[in-house]
Amino acid sequence: MMIELQEKAEKYESKAAQCRDWATQAPEGPQRAFFEVLADYYEGLAADFRQAIAKRTAA
Repeated sequence: MMIELQEKAEKYESKAAQCRDWATQAPEGPQRAFFEVLADYYEGLAADFRQAIAKRTAA
Protein backbone atom coordinates (compact mmCIF):
# COMPACT_ATOMS: atom_id res chain seq x y z
CA MET A 1 0.00 0.00 0.00
CA MET A 2 2.78 2.43 0.88
CA ILE A 3 4.58 1.70 -2.37
CA GLU A 4 1.41 2.51 -4.33
CA LEU A 5 1.03 5.81 -2.50
CA GLN A 6 4.68 6.64 -3.14
CA GLU A 7 4.33 5.82 -6.84
CA LYS A 8 1.24 8.02 -7.17
CA ALA A 9 2.94 10.92 -5.39
CA GLU A 10 5.91 10.64 -7.75
CA LYS A 11 3.61 10.38 -10.77
CA TYR A 12 1.79 13.59 -9.85
CA GLU A 13 5.04 15.39 -9.07
CA SER A 14 6.31 14.41 -12.51
CA LYS A 15 3.12 15.63 -14.17
CA ALA A 16 3.34 18.92 -12.27
CA ALA A 17 6.93 19.42 -13.43
CA GLN A 18 5.96 18.69 -17.03
CA CYS A 19 3.10 21.20 -16.86
CA ARG A 20 5.46 23.82 -15.41
CA ASP A 21 7.78 23.24 -18.36
CA TRP A 22 4.91 23.59 -20.81
CA ALA A 23 3.77 26.77 -19.05
CA THR A 24 7.19 28.37 -19.46
CA GLN A 25 7.24 27.42 -23.14
CA ALA A 26 3.71 28.63 -23.85
CA PRO A 27 3.08 32.21 -24.92
CA GLU A 28 1.48 34.59 -22.45
CA GLY A 29 -2.24 34.13 -22.22
CA PRO A 30 -4.82 31.43 -21.62
CA GLN A 31 -2.61 28.51 -22.64
CA ARG A 32 0.10 29.45 -20.14
CA ALA A 33 -2.50 30.04 -17.41
CA PHE A 34 -4.04 26.64 -18.13
CA PHE A 35 -0.75 24.81 -17.66
CA GLU A 36 0.03 26.79 -14.49
CA VAL A 37 -3.33 25.88 -12.98
CA LEU A 38 -2.90 22.26 -14.02
CA ALA A 39 0.57 22.16 -12.44
CA ASP A 40 -0.87 23.58 -9.20
CA TYR A 41 -3.56 20.89 -9.26
CA TYR A 42 -1.03 18.08 -9.71
CA GLU A 43 1.20 19.54 -6.99
CA GLY A 44 -1.77 19.55 -4.64
CA LEU A 45 -2.50 15.91 -5.40
CA ALA A 46 1.12 14.97 -4.80
CA ALA A 47 1.09 16.87 -1.50
CA ASP A 48 -2.05 14.99 -0.43
CA PHE A 49 -0.37 11.67 -1.15
CA ARG A 50 2.75 12.78 0.74
CA GLN A 51 0.56 13.67 3.75
CA ALA A 52 -1.14 10.27 3.61
CA ILE A 53 2.28 8.60 3.53
CA ALA A 54 3.46 10.66 6.50
CA LYS A 55 0.36 9.79 8.52
CA ARG A 56 0.71 6.08 7.80
CA THR A 57 4.40 6.16 8.65
CA ALA A 58 3.76 7.94 11.95
CA ALA A 59 1.01 5.52 12.98
